[in-house]
Amino acid sequence: MIQTSNVSEKVSKKALAQAEFAKLLAAAETRGFHGTASITLSVQDGHIQHLRVAVDRMVR
Repeated sequence: MIQTSNVSEKVSKKALAQAEFAKLLAAAETRGFHGTASITLSVQDGHIQHLRVAVDRMVR
């Protein structure tokens, strides 16, 4: 039962990372966007621990 919980948590972190990347890419592809967008994953022993999403918009 503990393994099932860990596996579902691992899958949900992976799915969360993919969903955040898709949102980030959609936001950065909009016309008029200037700046940087990044996702930083903290990984330990092959498992995603934390996600950090950053969007830095430059105003022109």
